[in-house]
Amino acid sequence: MAAPTGFLAELVSDIRSPRCLPGISIGLVVSLVLIVVEVSFATMIFSGPLEVHVRKGMGMALAGTVGFALCTALFSRIRSIVALPQDAPAALFAGVAAAIAAAMDCPEAPETFITITAALMVACLITGVFFFLIGRFRWAEFFRFMPYPVVSGFLAGTGWLLTKGSLEVMTGRALTWSSLSTLASAEVLALWLPGAAYAVALFFILRRWSHYLVLPGSLVLAVFCYHGVLRLAGISIAEARQLGFIFESFATGSLWPVFGLADMATIDWAAIWPQVPAIAVIPFISLLGLLLNTGGIELASRREIDMNRELVVNGAANALIGATGAHPGYASISLSALGLRVGADTRLVGLTAALMLVATLLFGSQVLAFFPKAILGGFLLLLGLFFLSDWLVDTRKKMPAGDHLLVVAVFLVICVFSYLHGVIFGLLATMTLFVIRISRVPILRQVQSGAHLHSRKGRPLPQQRLLAMHGERIAVYELEGYVFFGSVTRLIEDISAAVKNPARAPVEAILLDFRGVNGFDISSVNNFVRLIHRFQRPDLIFAFCGPPPGFQELLVQHLDPETTRSLRFFPDRESALQWAEDRLLEKEQQLLRSASMTGKTARETLLEDVSDELMRRLEWQSRVEALMERLGGYLEDRRYAKDEVVRAGGGEAEGLYLVRGGVVAEEIEAKDGGRTRVRELGPGTLFAEMAVYANWRSSSLYVARSQVVLGLLTPEALVRLEAEAPVLANTVHRLLMVQHAESTAGAPSFQG
Repeated sequence: MAAPTGFLAELVSDIRSPRCLPGISIGLVVSLVLIVVEVSFATMIFSGPLEVHVRKGMGMALAGTVGFALCTALFSRIRSIVALPQDAPAALFAGVAAAIAAAMDCPEAPETFITITAALMVACLITGVFFFLIGRFRWAEFFRFMPYPVVSGFLAGTGWLLTKGSLEVMTGRALTWSSLSTLASAEVLALWLPGAAYAVALFFILRRWSHYLVLPGSLVLAVFCYHGVLRLAGISIAEARQLGFIFESFATGSLWPVFGLADMATIDWAAIWPQVPAIAVIPFISLLGLLLNTGGIELASRREIDMNRELVVNGAANALIGATGAHPGYASISLSALGLRVGADTRLVGLTAALMLVATLLFGSQVLAFFPKAILGGFLLLLGLFFLSDWLVDTRKKMPAGDHLLVVAVFLVICVFSYLHGVIFGLLATMTLFVIRISRVPILRQVQSGAHLHSRKGRPLPQQRLLAMHGERIAVYELEGYVFFGSVTRLIEDISAAVKNPARAPVEAILLDFRGVNGFDISSVNNFVRLIHRFQRPDLIFAFCGPPPGFQELLVQHLDPETTRSLRFFPDRESALQWAEDRLLEKEQQLLRSASMTGKTARETLLEDVSDELMRRLEWQSRVEALMERLGGYLEDRRYAKDEVVRAGGGEAEGLYLVRGGVVAEEIEAKDGGRTRVRELGPGTLFAEMAVYANWRSSSLYVARSQVVLGLLTPEALVRLEAEAPVLANTVHRLLMVQHAESTAGAPSFQG
């Protein structure tokens, strides 16, 4: 929070600046709006049989507004901020107040008033602590994940509560579904129709013109017109009060204080306790309102706002103003933006409004007694119309039909049952939406078969051919993202379709590659158990490659020992591929060793394929050897003894290596420290071909398996070759392109 000296220096600077006059002017306008707003909210809370306490309710609401205005003006980072006890909490608490009054049987009794006041204090304190904790632990962003349709439904439901409350203020009676028909009677119609007309007319005016003087000007004009109509109709003030058009006369004096410490002894906590669930909803809805409003102020000011700090400030304000008996509140987007629109970005706005409210508390009770109920109720109806328009009607154009249907559903639940039921329904809908939508995010990145995806282990030509012929019996499922039980269900369907597909070879090994997975939920483990049980048979084995920490332990806990023994777990995909290939080759070689006619035919076919492949490789080797002879002095001779490391894994290669004599083994190091031989390179072969163009590293380790002679073509030698023998240089380039492009597709067909 800002230091006092810093605040005083800023205030003095604002008073001396051009912002002073606009700031005070906007503060005066804001104070008038705040008075009408808070009087309307107090009237809604203390309506019907509780109307006898409305003067005290007005005093508490205005006193709380003073506290809010001062606290936020002093400590918020938003200079022109205006905070107040808000509409959504007031609409929610009106139902709480009515329930407490019904439980105490005597709404007019002082004990009923002080009990409702205690409930207001509890609501403010809980809201303040809730705000403070979220801001203190910087959890504001977490609550922004609430789906937009659900938030829209909550706010549309608030519009309904404001609309319902406005009619109760104007008619002076509780509004239920059964009593709706009484609104059309002539006696009741005269009470609410003027306010409804005022609200509807002002609604359309403000939709077209949003000047900051329209609202206060219309309020003053409406009050004078209303009293003018009463005078023309020959109705005196006393008769108007008797008919319910205006409030009962207030006692002379200030609106504050309205209770003392001695009154606290008469609180009926038994009447408050059943309302705790409804009160507990208020902080949650207030939080949504604060985040939405502060986000709107952030856009209007075009500057970044620390949401967590504003939560702390508004939380402290709620905790402090709870002592006044006001209902919870937070920053107002419309009133805070007034100063920004006219260049009055100064704390003078909130401070001026607070001073005017203090004057109203001390001297304004008689003035408020002449406010027509229809105008105050009409103002509440105006707020309700804006809520309904913004969050129920206008959202239809901003979201798909399915999402808008959820808005309507949440709204109807609030209308038919209660706000608490609407919140519960909205939270359940949020979780359901999350489950459905995250289930639609595929975790399967791609599926490959062992016919095309091979391990790096060096294998002789017959084995390579067997893997190309029968590798489809190995299926590799590469997963990514967060493994969720819904997405695993889709994975099960994909695997089921592949396993049961009669058009493809029977799958014997399913490798689930978890390298791209960043987490999993416990429910997904149950679905993997279901997957294993569905396809549990001796000829099909599941292998898990690099599962997340804890996954293997949880999976094993849900399986019997016999099933667990049939599973395989590997640290990476490479080791799993080697295992699956070894298993497949062992089975195929057993078949080839059999004496059946089918086996003999298979051996003959394999030998023919291997012979052709061998001839192509020998032709490639002879051409490379001929090219090495032509390169001559461009190559540097390098000699290595048996078992000497030619190039360490991860080290930078000096250039292109061509094997002139001996055998070089390419190996990779496993995580467990062991080594796997990828291939053996004899005379006429080459490796590290990309190092001749730029800095190049490989994780492979190259070791001399015998006395080895290599020819090294460095990048500098290649540049010299291009200048002195361009035709020969082009031949080298073609060699390297073919080697790089076809290294995984059998022997290259290079033409020197």
